[in-house]
Amino acid sequence: MSASRDAFTLAFETTPILLVDGLASDIPGGVLPIAVFLEGVGIVDGLLNQRQLGRPFSAHFSPAAGSTLISQDASLYSFFGLASAANSVVSKPNKLTMHLTMPANTSGAGYLGKPITFTALKMGLDKHTELGGTYTVLTPAYIYTGCLLQSLVDISGFSDQNKQVQHSWAFEFLQPLLKTDQLQMTLNAAMKRMSQQLPPL
Repeated sequence: MSASRDAFTLAFETTPILLVDGLASDIPGGVLPIAVFLEGVGIVDGLLNQRQLGRPFSAHFSPAAGSTLISQDASLYSFFGLASAANSVVSKPNKLTMHLTMPANTSGAGYLGKPITFTALKMGLDKHTELGGTYTVLTPAYIYTGCLLQSLVDISGFSDQNKQVQHSWAFEFLQPLLKTDQLQMTLNAAMKRMSQQLPPL
């Protein structure tokens, strides 16, 4: 039970965002977990101060409500029948938001480590985008592959319970409908459906 719980925590809560190709292209397998940026300072601090590396990770991810598993549009004009209406449905890119909660620790590097961590994260993600890298995002319900990072937004609130600033972030991803062959197949199918429904000249 403990091993399966640890595996779940590592995959879906600690490092569910994987950088694919781009910055990770020289790594065997072409995949780099985001924990390399978020936990790097803590790992180095642990080594320097001779603490165990088995400590809890400071980053915690969770999928936000409103992420899409299927996103489609249907035409709004009148149809000859239900089959024509069903054939008018067009798929749209999925959108996914992952929330990161990462308050500054009171032990170790603490507040001094936070700007180092997020500067390294920004530089790494910017370089990954520049090199044409994509993302794989693991959620308990579905694994999103071929994603693009649209934005990384501060969503921190301020309350009596939490007086820290910039402790919560939203990673907003888009899973585009790509691949030229898939696009061509979609267009060909749509044109074929339209031509079959039009009366001959």
